[in-house]
Amino acid sequence: MKNFLSLLFASTLLFLYPQQSFSQNINQVITRDDGKVDLLGLSERSALLEEPFKDWFEANYEAYQLDMELLSKMDQAWEGISVDVFMGTWCGDSKREVPRFYKILDALDFPKEKTRLVNVDKTPEAYKKSPGQEEQGKLIHRVPTFIIYQDGEEIGRIVEYPVTSLEMDLLQILKGFPASPNYKVVSQVHEYFEEYGVPEDDQTLLQLARSVYKNACGDKALNTYGYYLMNHGELDRAIAALRMNTMFFRDLPNVYDSLGEAYLKNEEPEKALKMYQKVITMDPQNENAQKQLQLIKAKLGMGESEKN
Repeated sequence: MKNFLSLLFASTLLFLYPQQSFSQNINQVITRDDGKVDLLGLSERSALLEEPFKDWFEANYEAYQLDMELLSKMDQAWEGISVDVFMGTWCGDSKREVPRFYKILDALDFPKEKTRLVNVDKTPEAYKKSPGQEEQGKLIHRVPTFIIYQDGEEIGRIVEYPVTSLEMDLLQILKGFPASPNYKVVSQVHEYFEEYGVPEDDQTLLQLARSVYKNACGDKALNTYGYYLMNHGELDRAIAALRMNTMFFRDLPNVYDSLGEAYLKNEEPEKALKMYQKVITMDPQNENAQKQLQLIKAKLGMGESEKN
């Protein structure tokens, strides 16, 4: 019976999202090397009510106080609406926001079959990815990400946490006036890349950096986006994004560490060497930078005098 219900669930989603592919292994549970258990891929909400996820889901669901006044303004706004929920059971923000979001949907009697839940991975080789690739083309760089569709077209999203509140952000989306989601700098840079490609010279990259800097709001946004691009094989874009991060936050060693990793993936060890040397200058005890410097210098065949 359980297999039949899972197949029915997948068939329903295929009907609702015919343009997308789906993993047939629904509610996949994996045990990581450290013994922690996570969901991975296309999931049913009921999977969150099983151990070890049940405790945090039910606690955060019950504790959340709904804004009934705002909910009352959404009653007639659901025609043609469907929702994607991208999350990680390993992610603290997902554990907090996803139960709250489902409580809102329950209060609105939103049809369960119009909600799709996808759990993404956290491993370096599959960063923010799902086995069924449901995240492809959706710029899932932070979780949770709630994407709202009208007749199959995205009309707004909530990234990691609400700008105002879940109810207010959702109401604004449904009324056609969505707030700019968190990490706006990522959306701006991504849209630029999609329209114009990667800047071909330093001056153009600098102009792009200056145009988006006010929305950077910390180094994590472009840093995470850089890793997202690396893990999707878009190394030119990753390097451009991470270079901008070194412009914005030039006193933080981690931005150079990330750019060094991107250069290594792009087979540019000389440039990577310079980045890790910057890290060591700022943080002499940085073990990762020390290790990478040794590996790069060995690869380049540098002599002892050059290694010091």
